[in-house]
Amino acid sequence: MPRKGCAEHDRLFKEAHEHLMKLNLLTGRQLEVFDSGDNDAFMKIDREVELALGEKERRIGALRQHDEEHGCMD
Repeated sequence: MPRKGCAEHDRLFKEAHEHLMKLNLLTGRQLEVFDSGDNDAFMKIDREVELALGEKERRIGALRQHDEEHGCMD
């Protein structure tokens, strides 16, 4: 469980957490499709995973930047 920060930290943390949960679901779906041998479905989900990874990096980066600049988690 995260330490309590300012309202902006908490918002950014929640967004990052929700996105990581989405990424977890996507990769779980991708594994199921991989095991089924459906290459077309796998490639479709693979693209979604790639986009989700980029979004994850942006959200985590925004949280880290906020914490560094604001110092609310020191």
